[in-house]
Amino acid sequence: MKKPRYRLQPVLDVREQAKKDAAQRLAEARQAVADAEAELARRLAAVEACRQRQAEANARLLAALQSGSAAHTVLAHRTFLADLKEEEQRLQAAVEQQRAAVQQAEAAVEAALEGLIEASKELQAIEKHRENWQLARKLAEERRENKANDEFGTARHGRHT
Repeated sequence: MKKPRYRLQPVLDVREQAKKDAAQRLAEARQAVADAEAELARRLAAVEACRQRQAEANARLLAALQSGSAAHTVLAHRTFLADLKEEEQRLQAAVEQQRAAVQQAEAAVEAALEGLIEASKELQAIEKHRENWQLARKLAEERRENKANDEFGTARHGRHT
């Protein structure tokens, strides 16, 4: 006898693919968070390097003032310090922008995780349906076999008496 095909197999296939897709989206979202955090760390390092350059430039300015340098040298140091402070502000703004990007990426991970959970639940429901269908089919087959055996036994017993 031909083995019956599960009639909801196309639905099961679609839900399996949906779960795989959701898992892929989650992996991509987690990678985006990692990339955003790496960029944030790079930007924070740039801010720290700028602050270090400011401290060094400030020390050179103080040394120039104590040694009695010319006015144009002191003015050049002050201009350089002002430029460094502007660069620090620009870098700090970039850090804040990147923090927002990290938060958005983390929100995307949460959304992808919810999607994966939902896809898993839907797949689990159809798999449970398939298991129940297989069990019902098996029980029906066993009943048919038992009935056939009973009829065979009854027919055989009836001939011998």
